[in-house]
Amino acid sequence: MCVNHNERLSFWKQQNDDVTGMMCNPDALELDVSERTEIINALPDLKGKQVLELAAGIGRFTTYFASVAEHVTAIDFVDKFIEKNKRECSNWFNTTHLVADVMDLNFENERFDFVFINWLFMYLMDDEIRILGDRINQWLKPEGLFFFRESCVSSSNPNRAHASTQYRDPKFYTDLLMSNFILLSQGNVAIYERNYENPNQCWWLYQKI
Repeated sequence: MCVNHNERLSFWKQQNDDVTGMMCNPDALELDVSERTEIINALPDLKGKQVLELAAGIGRFTTYFASVAEHVTAIDFVDKFIEKNKRECSNWFNTTHLVADVMDLNFENERFDFVFINWLFMYLMDDEIRILGDRINQWLKPEGLFFFRESCVSSSNPNRAHASTQYRDPKFYTDLLMSNFILLSQGNVAIYERNYENPNQCWWLYQKI
């Protein structure tokens, strides 16, 4: 069952600011490059775009966004993760890093071209996801794009299911977003299916209606 903000924050503050801490998986170093490559290959062209990355962590994807987008706003609620993210992005001058809980964010309408989430909704309550989905819709420019990836049905790590997460049926997300977004593509992160016979590391690419 999902937990409150303080419990979520406590859980993540206990994780190391490295790839193993981000992925909560002892196989992280083996998975990392393949996983990031798969996900990046599923993304749209971000050249000249304003990107918002929620739950950005230590910058596993932020560095890619910084290398191609006009500007990246990276958000995480753990100070040490954002500090590591800043260091990873030190070669670029088009990034803004904020320490904040995603449920406390307040951006002006139609600010971003693209919103990216990798593993976040499973840590939120159903009502929080609905609220955040509506806010993302407001923050996106007309025809803006929204990509997210989640652990559905079960944990990504077969040996460690988190007490602080909720592994929902993928249909929950498609039903939730259909009123504000058009589904452009969807798939799964194949390395988890190959390594763990887990086809439920799911991703979706949506466009704002």
